[in-house]
Amino acid sequence: MTDSPSLLHEPLRFAYWVPNVSGGLVVSNIEQRTSWDYEYNVRLAQTAERVGFEYALSQVRYLSSYGAAQQHESTSISLALLLATERLKVIAAVHPGLWEPAVLAKYILTADQFSHGRAAVNVVSGWFKDEYTKLGLPWLEHDERYRRSAEFIEVLRALWTEENVDFHGDFYRVNDFTLRPGPYPVEG
Repeated sequence: MTDSPSLLHEPLRFAYWVPNVSGGLVVSNIEQRTSWDYEYNVRLAQTAERVGFEYALSQVRYLSSYGAAQQHESTSISLALLLATERLKVIAAVHPGLWEPAVLAKYILTADQFSHGRAAVNVVSGWFKDEYTKLGLPWLEHDERYRRSAEFIEVLRALWTEENVDFHGDFYRVNDFTLRPGPYPVEG
């Protein structure tokens, strides 16, 4: 077995799943010892940062279900954790179809500015039909949900990296749109 030189120089990075929902969406009969509340999540983020975790991923759930009777919205809890930490990068899970990409792009840019470049998103295509249909939103079958997600990512990327964005896809449209300020300038 040979080691790839590029892998030898890349440090191992750690992330944790933010318990912003009650029960943590864990399917288990074992009593959960986490809490979904703000104070617990801030303490956990600060501890994770202190012991060397680089990332935190906030999960997304809108409808009370699957052991998550209570939940905080992913982008909001992510911003709260970014403001309560200094180095931790926080990734908010988001569903296309529930967000308009330009609105999310602006929200994430704001969080990115406030946190000096530590905000990110995890675009998930969704699997829970009721979260869409009970809000009166159309439910797309598997392949269409992933096609919409690809388009959503394309729009986000354009809005974060270009000016005067024009995009005319099957799911989203943007006409001569520029977001300012852009991403926080991070030295590389």
